[in-house]
Amino acid sequence: MSNGWGSGSRSSWLVAAALLAAVALANCGGGGSSPGTGPGDSTTYTITATAGSHGTITPAGATTVAQGGAQSYSIVPDTGYTFETLVVDGASVATVSAYTFSNVQADHTIAATFVTAPAGNNIVPSLVPARTSGVAPLSVFFDASGTTDAGVSRPFHELEYTWSFGDTNAGTWSYGTRVGASKNAATGPVAAHVFETPGTYTVSLTVFDGTYSATTSTTITVLDPEVVFAGANTVCFSTSANYAGCPAGATQVQSSDFDAAINTHHNTNRRLLFRRGETFTASASGTIDKTGPGIIGAYGSGTARPIAKIVAGGAFPIIQLSGPATPGIGDWRVMDFEIDGSSVLSSDVSGIGAFGGFNQFLGLRLNIHDIWRGVAAGTSILDWWNNNGSPGHTIFDQWAVVDSTITALPGCNSPGNYNCDWRILLDAARVNIQGNSLDNQDTGGSHVIRSGYIGKGVIANNTLARAGDFQLAIKLHAAGWAIAGVANPGGVGTYTEQVVIADNKIIGGINPWTISLGPQDEISDERARDIIVERNWFTAGSASQLHMHINSSETTIRNNICDLSGGAYHTCVGVDRWGITPAPVNVRVYNNTMYSGSTGDFVGVEIGTATDTIVRNNLASAPNATGPVMISGAGTGLVQSNNLLNNTPSALFVSVTPSAPADFRLRALPNPARDTGFAAVPVLSDFFLTLRPQNGAIDIGAVEGP
Repeated sequence: MSNGWGSGSRSSWLVAAALLAAVALANCGGGGSSPGTGPGDSTTYTITATAGSHGTITPAGATTVAQGGAQSYSIVPDTGYTFETLVVDGASVATVSAYTFSNVQADHTIAATFVTAPAGNNIVPSLVPARTSGVAPLSVFFDASGTTDAGVSRPFHELEYTWSFGDTNAGTWSYGTRVGASKNAATGPVAAHVFETPGTYTVSLTVFDGTYSATTSTTITVLDPEVVFAGANTVCFSTSANYAGCPAGATQVQSSDFDAAINTHHNTNRRLLFRRGETFTASASGTIDKTGPGIIGAYGSGTARPIAKIVAGGAFPIIQLSGPATPGIGDWRVMDFEIDGSSVLSSDVSGIGAFGGFNQFLGLRLNIHDIWRGVAAGTSILDWWNNNGSPGHTIFDQWAVVDSTITALPGCNSPGNYNCDWRILLDAARVNIQGNSLDNQDTGGSHVIRSGYIGKGVIANNTLARAGDFQLAIKLHAAGWAIAGVANPGGVGTYTEQVVIADNKIIGGINPWTISLGPQDEISDERARDIIVERNWFTAGSASQLHMHINSSETTIRNNICDLSGGAYHTCVGVDRWGITPAPVNVRVYNNTMYSGSTGDFVGVEIGTATDTIVRNNLASAPNATGPVMISGAGTGLVQSNNLLNNTPSALFVSVTPSAPADFRLRALPNPARDTGFAAVPVLSDFFLTLRPQNGAIDIGAVEGP
């Protein structure tokens, strides 16, 4: 049998993995230090973990930990049960779903017991806004990850979170899978919104567990920029001395020098507006090193943006956000601007670069093109741009890139030129990447979105297209687990975690993998957990082999439409350990639709070295494939049921040759995918946000039929 990740083509995957590892090393200049104990540091201790019935603790049993090291545990009650006790070293502690022993200097024990959850509505919603006030446009990150439900074992994954931002002027999405849908609504345990109109907004969160719901709310106050930046606090720049549309009382400056305009006039409580349709030249970085609030934006009529264009031979970020190692600078917006890199081939060019601690940044409605690195948070948390975290800076917080168009540098993809360009390279906490068109165009570039760390994030409603050679549309890894630095004080490991990737259209390209959650390469111990990948529409490029490469734990893959037609090989989800990072644990693959209209291999879900994977209610069809397989491999503790491989699309879908999401709607009965799903799967709505079930029994696949 031949399939996309198993026998017959496994050698192709090994070659692809080796190339990806080589590219990662080339990108980072060597991959950093391998974790482990140093010379002379050979003392180890044992931590013994036990769980009573109706719950689990991971890892269970005895675990050896080096002196000074750390060990984290995940404690999960079974569905319908809740914590009774959590006992550490013989003493009761607060019951939590995750516990970490840090700086281990002795043997330890940890034990959990569980009891039946009380009947009735046990949902306790938690709504934490990152900020409650600020000047428009105001990007706010909302965190509901603290929500609990005594009857639900994994509330981050198993409850449905619905948001209303109270913003009737929000507009609609232009990219992703929900084009035309209101920005005023969102789903997920973390969410984010940009408030563009001054006023007071009531933001509501409703949490639903399939039977009961609970609602809570908070208030966001958005200040008027015309008041905050009144008079001389606004400066208008024009190359032609045309100040029509410049706010009354503003300072007026005739200049075409972009960096001088920024460097001379930016300050706290300052708005810098450039004339629409005019071009301003950057011969150095325009550096923001004063705390906000502040805006770099546009004035004048029409839709043309002002242009910041780098001079020939330039080697610097066009806009530089610069703060101290400890943040005290931030709260700036760059909006309604075109940033032109002039096709300057230099690794030192970026559209927007950041160094030091810089928080609360919003890039809104930007058009960035012909840039070596696109939008780059150049010096991030703990990576090769930040000297492995030493001396480093505190982690960026509350960064947003919204409603922007960022395209590749044409002709940049020469052989071996893997560092050519990232669309967005950003390591931060509380990240908001929404509503963007990010395209490497198969002509150049590296990853479309790459992050060496996200601590809570939303990547949603984007169109992400055509990553470069052996690069990915989304690549999420983390800080080196045992490398001391800003992200890991004392060498205590930090996860990339609590990230929602939803409602994106993700287009494959000349790379074998489309997204990867886990380490950047085979020699880095970089860990990710609590990630949700839902309602995305994947399409293949000519070299696509695998759409979702999963080496993250506590990860839910649900309601995605995975079209592999036209790819080199055809595997939708791969769950496997890659390199030295621990094997993924508790990955859930629920209610996805997987399809290929091509000849060759086909595998719906490939499972390698992984523990406690659950695969249920997935629908696959590969009418032209040779020996198609729904599930290949098992790992340890695989649970699978109610998955359907049916190679007659006319029996399943409203279209015989489906190519768009609407084509994957289920045809009427008789249909083997209708009413045949596993009822207890916590997937409460479908790809189109239709409530499940519609007629008393859940359907198989990403789309619930009426």
